[in-house]
Amino acid sequence: MLLTTEPTESTFLFTSESVGEGHPDKVCDQIADAILDACLQQDHFSKVAIEAAARPGLIFVFGVLDTQAQLDIEAIVRVVLKDIGYDCPDQELDYKTCQVMDYVERRTAPEVAAPSVFLSPTDTEAAGDQGIIFGYATNETPQSLPLTIDLSHRITRQMKTARLDGTLPWLRPDTKTQVTVEYIRRKNGETAPLRVHTVVLTAQHTQDVTVEELRLAVYEKVICKAIPAQYLDDQTAYYIQPTGDLGVTPSGKFAGVTGRKIVVDTYGGWGAHGGGAFSGKDYRQVDRSAAYMARWIAKSIVNAGLADRCLIQLSYSIGIAEPLSIFVETYGTGKTTDLQLEKIVSENFDMRPASIAKKLGLMNPIYYQTSKNGHFTNSLFPWEKPKDLVL
Repeated sequence: MLLTTEPTESTFLFTSESVGEGHPDKVCDQIADAILDACLQQDHFSKVAIEAAARPGLIFVFGVLDTQAQLDIEAIVRVVLKDIGYDCPDQELDYKTCQVMDYVERRTAPEVAAPSVFLSPTDTEAAGDQGIIFGYATNETPQSLPLTIDLSHRITRQMKTARLDGTLPWLRPDTKTQVTVEYIRRKNGETAPLRVHTVVLTAQHTQDVTVEELRLAVYEKVICKAIPAQYLDDQTAYYIQPTGDLGVTPSGKFAGVTGRKIVVDTYGGWGAHGGGAFSGKDYRQVDRSAAYMARWIAKSIVNAGLADRCLIQLSYSIGIAEPLSIFVETYGTGKTTDLQLEKIVSENFDMRPASIAKKLGLMNPIYYQTSKNGHFTNSLFPWEKPKDLVL
């Protein structure tokens, strides 16, 4: 009889992606959040549900606003496009000449919803919709993000830096990157990143560079600067501009809609996702505000050393302020039981929408920056500052 023993550790691969600010879906997210910010700059209690769609030469904005703010939506759209870098006639969009279609409906407060939903901004204000929401944190990076999504975002940010500072002046803002990391999984369930297995990168650019020049320059000036050397080795595979096309649009046919990059916006596929998008929504939509709260909770638990990895799920019903359920999962890394952690969460965090908004400053115009390079990547965001838990 042959006896076998279970290996004490094994490896696996995991991949996450990021997209540049010029990706058409991200363009739409930024437009929606710029409009939200413009409302909140004039009226902190604005109720906003904005969507945008993009195609070559056209931005279509639609949705509902209940606000005292006076907005020029076309002007906001053009400012966003210019900020992103769509400022040349030969690009899919040119902020000076593209058509902007404003189909936003302006409503008064009684038309938006029943009083049971939109009360005055007190702590008893109800959730504006039902929803399931997840937050995630891990100790594998200083940002408490999975290494795969952290590195993908780093590359995206470095491409923007190289474009703006003149290092790679032929880059354009529509870019995509994807990073695969090899992890070790130990018998006790712990995981840890070992090395970068593969990097995929595609960049739109002008005709002032050959494919060979682009590949070398992007490797040296972007990838090697964005990824710490400890994760790269002679086995790491690089697919830079893999089709070899000049001037390729990484997103394929240029068409975009808000809310189609929800995994890029969050944890790169780690943990879980409730399916709700963020951009263009005020705090009453819990698939945004409670997602920030859930991230704050998960990061606070990891920061306190109570777990190496933590997933939080919250659920809400329209018309009710308190969450219906709280779920904590630490993947076997918790220093106490998940049930005890649920009690700690309930005792340390007020998860009602209005309380979330007050604690995390969600009635302030902070949203445009969240839509650019992940909603959990900027240490200045209030939900990225871990809370000191009372245990």
